[in-house]
Amino acid sequence: MFDRITPVVKQLLIANVVVFILSNLADQFFFSNFAFFNPILPNNEQLFNPNFKIWQVVTYMFMHGGVGHIFSNMFGLFIFGSTLETFMGSKKFLIYYLITGVGAALLNSMLNTYEMSQLITNSEPYWRQAVTPMVGASGAIFGILVAFGVLFPNVELMLLFFPFPIKAKYFVILYGLYELYAGSTGLQQGVAHFAHIGGLITGFVLLKFFGFDERQGNNFRRW
Repeated sequence: MFDRITPVVKQLLIANVVVFILSNLADQFFFSNFAFFNPILPNNEQLFNPNFKIWQVVTYMFMHGGVGHIFSNMFGLFIFGSTLETFMGSKKFLIYYLITGVGAALLNSMLNTYEMSQLITNSEPYWRQAVTPMVGASGAIFGILVAFGVLFPNVELMLLFFPFPIKAKYFVILYGLYELYAGSTGLQQGVAHFAHIGGLITGFVLLKFFGFDERQGNNFRRW
């Protein structure tokens, strides 16, 4: 099975694991420089967050907050990534992966900025949001999920937490609705649900931009 992992997926898996190990050895350095901080401080004389650095929109997706976090994301990359890389080609797949991750960060940042604008500027909740970074490849993984659901909608998935097979298109729709519900109701505090939604939306738009659709997926032989 492992010898059939495509090149970019393999490199992403290795990069994420290496960064995870390094960030656990020097967590202060990695999290202060490479995790994603909300760039804007609304209603504040200091408009831009000094914790934010431009490269964080990419580097944050290679960092993870724990073993369970990186395992779940890399499992999704491992299961769905190679099929999509074979279908899209390595270059487009890498571009797709990175842009969906950036889109996830931007949507989550927009919502965080709005939430902060509703808070008292010098309050503890306001500054907690300013200094709490986001990490993880989840946004890019949700981009991969929506690509799989659009290109191979009728493939039946057998999931560990689901007692019966479910078609990819229904799985992605249900998962997206759950993320929207969880983000709107504050379920699972500490999880950036709207970053996941951002990955889904960005991925869907990119598929249209690249001209990928279900017809091409139906003519593609998956491994």
